[in-house]
Amino acid sequence: MLKIIFFLFLVFSVIYLLSIVMYWAGLFYSGKKSFFTRPYVSVVIAIKNEISRLPALLKCLQEQDYPDDLLEIIIVDNGSQDGSYEWLIDKVDQVPQIQVLSTANVATDYKFKKAALSLGIECASGDVILTTDADCTIKQSWVSSMASCFNENVDVVAGYSAIQYGCKLFERIQALDFLMLMAAGKSTINIGLAWACNGQNWAFRKRLFKKVGGYKRIRDRVGGDDSLFLQVLRKETRATVVFNDSPDSHVTTQPVHGISEFLRQRIRWASEANYMHRLNLTFFTVVIATFLANLFALLLPLWFMVDKRIFLVSFIFLVLKCLVEGLLVFKSTKDFNQRDLRKTFFPWFVFQIPYVILMGILSFWGNRLRWKPAVETT
Repeated sequence: MLKIIFFLFLVFSVIYLLSIVMYWAGLFYSGKKSFFTRPYVSVVIAIKNEISRLPALLKCLQEQDYPDDLLEIIIVDNGSQDGSYEWLIDKVDQVPQIQVLSTANVATDYKFKKAALSLGIECASGDVILTTDADCTIKQSWVSSMASCFNENVDVVAGYSAIQYGCKLFERIQALDFLMLMAAGKSTINIGLAWACNGQNWAFRKRLFKKVGGYKRIRDRVGGDDSLFLQVLRKETRATVVFNDSPDSHVTTQPVHGISEFLRQRIRWASEANYMHRLNLTFFTVVIATFLANLFALLLPLWFMVDKRIFLVSFIFLVLKCLVEGLLVFKSTKDFNQRDLRKTFFPWFVFQIPYVILMGILSFWGNRLRWKPAVETT
């Protein structure tokens, strides 16, 4: 029995190592090509309880250098309790391109963020839908850069998003971990697999949204409006996806500041992997391999007590894991100009072994979490 367990661990650990090598190799492929096109773009942003962030968001949106006659901005409130909707209604006249909508009293099959996004997309006039979040900072050239990637052969454009960080180790670990997700997304898109993207910065054609029936296939997921929906588009329309790695398109977001908030966020993200087997079996296999490979490494002390040969193999795997993940960190920090995160590699390497295992277990409860917590009252 032990030999069978060891064999399974070993097989999936090899799959994991190969996936990291693939991510590393994929970063050497070229990303987006700019076609200098200017489609009509609808920026759709779902918000809930974001009143403290809305002034900065509106400022970023007002400063976009994209032609006014080819741009509309739709902000959809999803039941805010902090006055966000009322604040936006008061400001909307100052920005002609902005529409403010609310999911209140709107009949829909969707819940949480997808209810707001779906309403905004349905009301959008643009050929291209571009999304971000209220807690993101976008550059003046953001819309122009993302729009320039579209031509008649491009259906989806994924962009780069980064977590801002300072000197605190927790912030830097978050930033490096998020960078690894971005690197994997960019790499798989570059080699034609397109496994992941991030809703903070991606764009797709509205006609494809309508063609697949919107979010109907993932309507019961609390999230999934980005990577899961990307898989729906790929599966049902064979959509062509490119990655825009131009600095002009980069988006930044704030780190979470507490362990509880961090866990809620990451559990919600991890929960989407449990659904991936319905949309992309290869990607799901790599997800399983990632979990089992880290579990294999975590059980190193147990292997020492049980079987010295298994311990030796698992120790060699741990060394190889460190090397290939180090290669990926080195390449991605260079590509995205975050070289100072390299010194966070070893703390992150130690952290992410139990972290991946914990997320894998808790992900089964992730779909029960709310998109945004309720506003606390006193």
